[in-house]
Amino acid sequence: MPRGYAGLIDTAFDRDLLELHKPVLRYDRQYDYRVSSVAGMVENAGNLLVSSGGELIASVGADPVVTLELLGAYPDERDIHALDSLCQAPNVQGDARRMEGDPRYDGVLYGRVIEGKDGRKWLQYWWWFYFNPKNLLGFGKHEGDWEMIQIELDEQGKPDVLTYAQHAHGEGRKANHVEWKERDGGLHPAVYVAPLSHASYFEAQTQPYPGGIDHPYGDGPEAWLPVEPFGAWNEWPGHWGSREHALLGGRIGNPPRGPAQQGGKWKNPATFQAKRFPWKFRRFAGRALRFLGTPFYPLEPELDVRVDGKRCTVEYRLRQRPWRRSRHLLLTVHDGERVVASRTVVCARRADKEVFRLLEEPRAPEVWGSTWNRVRQRSGLTQAKPARTPT
Repeated sequence: MPRGYAGLIDTAFDRDLLELHKPVLRYDRQYDYRVSSVAGMVENAGNLLVSSGGELIASVGADPVVTLELLGAYPDERDIHALDSLCQAPNVQGDARRMEGDPRYDGVLYGRVIEGKDGRKWLQYWWWFYFNPKNLLGFGKHEGDWEMIQIELDEQGKPDVLTYAQHAHGEGRKANHVEWKERDGGLHPAVYVAPLSHASYFEAQTQPYPGGIDHPYGDGPEAWLPVEPFGAWNEWPGHWGSREHALLGGRIGNPPRGPAQQGGKWKNPATFQAKRFPWKFRRFAGRALRFLGTPFYPLEPELDVRVDGKRCTVEYRLRQRPWRRSRHLLLTVHDGERVVASRTVVCARRADKEVFRLLEEPRAPEVWGSTWNRVRQRSGLTQAKPARTPT
């Protein structure tokens, strides 16, 4: 029985049941990172396992080599500490992009079935992002990001109440207020993944929360991911990412602990569900903010793109109006549906160019752009098909 359960609930992996109601993830067109396998944390060159005191314990490709199995038993019989960290190599964005194109690190939903005392069951789905770029005034981004949803089944085994994790809280809805998709004989809830923060939402609209605003559009690719069981690595109490950039005693920018170490969400799904955010208030607040803010949203940029082998040049021009002014520019280079490069141009000039050096020549290149103003309102999207220069 996992550490900390104190006999409250029992767990099991039931692949057929979990596959029957697994979520479909809806990304934005300019998504920053996709869900990936935890294997990337112990196989990406340059990643390190570091002790709470900053001492190197193991690393990728060295001796001792860090593995998922080693998280359960350190070398030399040294103790495992809750402040130990799996630290990523410096080129986080580049590593994440490269692993997205490697089938060894394809996205996975880690699932579990929890039996409640009242005869009901909860289905929990957890997934891993290699990096979380969400920040406020430059603070708060961190290595690694665990997200999850859960589904409570009624006595007949049908979905009854769903709870989606969002930042430090969650939002819950009855099943008849959820968007469902039928596929392969199952019924699957739609999860709109917020850009940057990766929080999970029931709808593609403005989503206010204490301390900020998310706005998932869900206009990008869908992800139908396989469900796999947790490994023993889930019992490791350390941080999935470096703690070096954490502030205010770890309250800001601290990397997450594994799912089994995340308190009530793991130990008692019923308690987590009971603390869910009231969805009707969130929907009203989000729609009100969207309605009041629409006249001030920045305008989408104008783009001209050229591709020369592995070099992509984007010339942009911001369309400024007195009440609809842009401040920051987000550019993403795509090869089909996959984002192969992205860049945020902070305090962008009215007109300029950005040059991307890609890992490989894209077969179906295109560039998308959007802008943000000072209060984080986002423009619509601009799509640009590049003119190719013969190689």
